[in-house]
Amino acid sequence: MSAGPMTTMLAIARVAYGSALTLAPRSAARRWLGEHVDDAGAEVALRGLGARDVALGAGALVALRARQQRATAVWVAAQAVADAADLGATLFARRRLPRDGVRAAAAIAGGAVLLDAAEAIALARSARRRAP
Repeated sequence: MSAGPMTTMLAIARVAYGSALTLAPRSAARRWLGEHVDDAGAEVALRGLGARDVALGAGALVALRARQQRATAVWVAAQAVADAADLGATLFARRRLPRDGVRAAAAIAGGAVLLDAAEAIALARSARRRAP
């Protein structure tokens, strides 16, 4: 399997959402975090989270463009770890967050973990088969 449309789509979506969190954290995260987005500390954390996602998505896109499957697999695996951390943090705080936001975040982050992990595994296996 070579890196394809799914890997590209996931990386572009991550850059887009990361950019939104960095530039407009309150708007981008209000459904997820509710009134907590109005706190200055939340804004700082959300901007950092956004920058993390921009870096992860951009790293994957650069590796894809260079046709470096092993590097792409590492970037995509890092995305899965980041999404798993987001999911865990959301579930840990679920009683203090909007119910619909928790459900949406769980669905999105959970789905992203599964997709990213599957892509990373497939890319790593393919890279191993092609290695000299």
